[in-house]
Amino acid sequence: MRGKLLFITGGLVGYVLGARAGRKRYDQIVAAAENLWSAPPVQRRVTEVRDFALERVGDVPSALFDAGKKIVTAVQAKTGGSTDAVGTPYSPVAPDKTAAATPAAAKSAAKSAAKAATTAASDDDATK
Repeated sequence: MRGKLLFITGGLVGYVLGARAGRKRYDQIVAAAENLWSAPPVQRRVTEVRDFALERVGDVPSALFDAGKKIVTAVQAKTGGSTDAVGTPYSPVAPDKTAAATPAAAKSAAKSAAKAATTAASDDDATK
């Protein structure tokens, strides 16, 4: 059924884009498409799909924000970082002494971050 619908839609789009029938026929097709889109059954389904998607996606941003806060807190605790007057985390490190100065240090930092993320995720699962 989905394949047939896609085929018909493709045929209609091709006809509209390649039609030689003139502006009058094009306006008829556009009016028919607008009428179909504006039909109450179609709009009811559109609303249902939008509400379903928002319901499913609604929790994702807050969960990502909470996980990010936990990771930042864990990294701050490990690195001894602090915050400035506004509350933005920073770690006073000289530019030539960054953690990514050597490949081994970069790998170590990546492992630490991954471990902190895993710990934060397991702590989050334990509280639920």
